[in-house]
Amino acid sequence: MVGPSIIFYVIFAIPYIILMYWLVKQDKRKYVWGISIVTVIAILAIYVSQKASKNAIENYKQHQIDAREAESDLK
Repeated sequence: MVGPSIIFYVIFAIPYIILMYWLVKQDKRKYVWGISIVTVIAILAIYVSQKASKNAIENYKQHQIDAREAESDLK
């Protein structure tokens, strides 16, 4: 699968968009709440992305090591 699944849209994206729309409509101080929440979520997303990338690289390296060991066992 290349794109995000329907589960992502139903559980995360659509409720997030509705919440942000509601917050912006409620905010009388020039969209301070909306900008604040988007900023916090963006920072958290960057952190999670970095953590996931680091784990993926480590898993890939370990997979290469395991594959070499399995190949040498077959010979």
